[in-house]
Amino acid sequence: MLIDFHTHAWLDKLAGGAVRSLSEKARIPAFTSGTLADTRACMHGQGVDAFVLLSIAVSPRSERHVNDFAISLANEPDIVPFGSVHPDSENARSELRRLKAAGVKGVKFHNEYQNFFVDDEKAFPLYEACEELGLIMLFHGGKDLGFEPPVKTPPARMRKVAETFKTAKIVVAHLGGQRMEEAAIEELAPTQVLIDTSYAARCAPPETGERVIRAFGADRVLFGTDCPWDTPQNTLAWLDRIPLSERERAKICGENACKLLGLAGGEEG
Repeated sequence: MLIDFHTHAWLDKLAGGAVRSLSEKARIPAFTSGTLADTRACMHGQGVDAFVLLSIAVSPRSERHVNDFAISLANEPDIVPFGSVHPDSENARSELRRLKAAGVKGVKFHNEYQNFFVDDEKAFPLYEACEELGLIMLFHGGKDLGFEPPVKTPPARMRKVAETFKTAKIVVAHLGGQRMEEAAIEELAPTQVLIDTSYAARCAPPETGERVIRAFGADRVLFGTDCPWDTPQNTLAWLDRIPLSERERAKICGENACKLLGLAGGEEG
């Protein structure tokens, strides 16, 4: 089984503008139009069985709309939608409860777009609520190509969150820190967090990827692409250049995700 733990798509009426704006901001190409249909076609055409669809509440005002979209997809057999909440929203905790009741399994935080440092304690009540509800928290990790420093989710700040919420289900994208992989090894490998491979094929040579995977262990790595900014085919080719056993590859490509998401296909050990 192949599960992509990190994809993005938008409502059809928003997809074109969102993809153009984000591509221009980060100066990177997109490989799909950003619509759900095109994303699905990309995933299934390149061997992905199911994919986690991430949205971001870039402001308190957008929070409910983002979560309405996630909830509308909660019963799709091949999509695992994540919602999002904003720490400046007075409704964030009730939105988390609404997501949980609807069967949504997690939330996405992107601290650059949401404009807060990951270890800002104003967000701690939300992290605590996610921990209590059993919601997975997926954070953008490290640099973002569309933003200037300071980095709002560097591994050292992310470590403070991990050590404060030790039983929380935390995934840090982009090998734990995009273009900050060595810091991710030092700061986050000793914690409980999982990481994903999203956009790694575009940012990190396979040798760096291997160092990160060995530091965290194959049990804590999730296959992800960051579609539409990369594709399953390209990310799999990148993984092919890393000397992994069949068992390690099976864990990374699907078993770890199944276990974390509570889906059939996860295995112990």
